[in-house]
Amino acid sequence: MTASPLTSASRAPTNRDENWKYANLRALSKISFDAAVDERTTVPIAADLPASTTACRLVLIDGQYSASLSDALPSGTELSIDTRSAEVETDESVDHHYLNLNRQGRRQTLRLHVMQNQIVQLEILHVATRVGQPAIEVQIESGAELTLTERHIALGTATAATNLALDIQLAEHAKLHLARWQHFASPATYIETLNLGLGASSECDLTQITSADRSDTVVSSRSTVFVKHAGEGAQLHWNSAVIADGQQQHDAYVRIDHQARRAQTHQLFRGIASGRSKIGFNGHMLVGPSAYGTHSGQSLKTLLAGSEAEANVRPQLEIYTNEVTATHGATVGKLDGDMLFYLLSRGIDPDTAESLLKWAFVSDVLTHLPSAELRHQIEASLVRQLPGAMAARESSTQETAR
Repeated sequence: MTASPLTSASRAPTNRDENWKYANLRALSKISFDAAVDERTTVPIAADLPASTTACRLVLIDGQYSASLSDALPSGTELSIDTRSAEVETDESVDHHYLNLNRQGRRQTLRLHVMQNQIVQLEILHVATRVGQPAIEVQIESGAELTLTERHIALGTATAATNLALDIQLAEHAKLHLARWQHFASPATYIETLNLGLGASSECDLTQITSADRSDTVVSSRSTVFVKHAGEGAQLHWNSAVIADGQQQHDAYVRIDHQARRAQTHQLFRGIASGRSKIGFNGHMLVGPSAYGTHSGQSLKTLLAGSEAEANVRPQLEIYTNEVTATHGATVGKLDGDMLFYLLSRGIDPDTAESLLKWAFVSDVLTHLPSAELRHQIEASLVRQLPGAMAARESSTQETAR
């Protein structure tokens, strides 16, 4: 029996809503996020999990913390698990609809606290087997530095569904190196709401990769992101890449709100759409009237590698002060014909030549990953979609060693 859908303070978004024009709402409408989870069938054995990229890993199964599969936290950090119901969000904006559902339906909230002046590295692994609504809150205190790898995988043959609520707050002079990898080997529907707050002189380097193992893996994802530069001199480097194939659909709305003086944002997005896949990215830069000396830059590029593929990128600038430097650029195009001809003339077969050009296109993002081990894992995972990826990396490594 299917459970009745949760109610929300906001109405469900539709494709008529400006920030949801390219989201796969049909897939989301089929999910009942309050469906009961049978824990006996959702806990995978340790052999099913990918290798960790850090000495400490926290594992969540369908949104629930697994103590048996998680490591002990390093010194300088605290973890608490709150099983009480979250206070219902009253914001009626359609952009908060799935956050409202998470607040009402979450079974626990993980709170991670990085203490003042500590340097910490850890990984959070999300495993989806059925339906889950994970909720994570991260507080990074003054002078602390956190390197966090967040991975999302789906296991099993049934379509897994995730509705994540992630809240990260940086105090003054705090640093965050955040690598987010959504890698799907099984069918999955994924939606998330990310809130990121930056204190005075804080720094955040965020790199996000979205991909699937095979073109026939049915995957749909939507990211709704709200970033606030709350403190003077805060810096954000946002780098993301999406590699889609088959009939996969990936959409993101990222609003970055500059409310303090001398804030900086550098945003880089690269997307490759092959087959009949669809990619959407809406980058909304807001500069408030008191954000003097703000600098924001956007570079949004997508590559169409299929005759039926679609890509939509939209840079937005909303500025309320004259003392600001803002640049933006967005392109949707096909593979460079001249470069493809050059590779073919060197005896490289067409499939390998195309994959090499695709690899070069997304490598701008991969270079920002904070861990060499994580980068190698991601590169290896892209072999099926970009057969030239490993060859390009090995060639580059050999040239560097000479």
